[in-house]
Amino acid sequence: MPKASKPGFYAVARGRVPGVYSTWGECQQQVSGFTGNKHQKFPTLEQAKAYLAQHGATNGNSTSAASSSAAAAPPTSRKGHGSKPYERPTPTNGKSEEKTRGSNSRWAALTTEVIEDESGWDIVYSDGACKGNGKAGSIAGVGVWWGRDDPRNIAERCPGGQTNNRAELIAIVRVLETSPHTRKPLLIKTDSKYSIMCFREWMPKWLNNNFKTSTGEPVKNAPLIRYLAALLDQRAREGQKVPTMLS
Repeated sequence: MPKASKPGFYAVARGRVPGVYSTWGECQQQVSGFTGNKHQKFPTLEQAKAYLAQHGATNGNSTSAASSSAAAAPPTSRKGHGSKPYERPTPTNGKSEEKTRGSNSRWAALTTEVIEDESGWDIVYSDGACKGNGKAGSIAGVGVWWGRDDPRNIAERCPGGQTNNRAELIAIVRVLETSPHTRKPLLIKTDSKYSIMCFREWMPKWLNNNFKTSTGEPVKNAPLIRYLAALLDQRAREGQKVPTMLS
């Protein structure tokens, strides 16, 4: 039986849609048959982004998963720092998901941890909102708050589909994308029961049934949830605790 490859980030500097992808299957779709393609796998997201910058490529796909329809969101204005909002996911398949199930168990355990003493933790608040949620012409936004006048604070338009649940998930994604990887535990506070339920209750079932609902329909926001899981998994492998809790 072939040995499963280690999880990582695939940087496509020259391909159909340059950017960083979380699985080989997604990367392959961008480089297969593309003349003069240039790509490389890295263990961390930061190294993958540095590779793109080195080759003058922009993160056009936005790490393969934070939006299922980039055309739905116009350019955004924002405060804070970090890479631009993620756009254009590429669907993953069951085989690639199987390779990450073992490592995902590590971050799954961390997300259920109960924090009684918050001293010694980096604490950040994430939030998403959508005006006219569920209606045509809805507008969603994403916020990350570290503290008053903190340069890490972010306020930006939600990329892709304009829904409250997507905005809540992407807010957590932005925390993980823009905060440094350290051994100091990071506590993400959110008022999104949906986001927390995704990882505390539903993720084990989705991993076993290739992200299908109880009625057999595809889970909404599946590419985004897979990507967020990969970010949490990477932190867990590096020894950083990143639980989430209701604020």
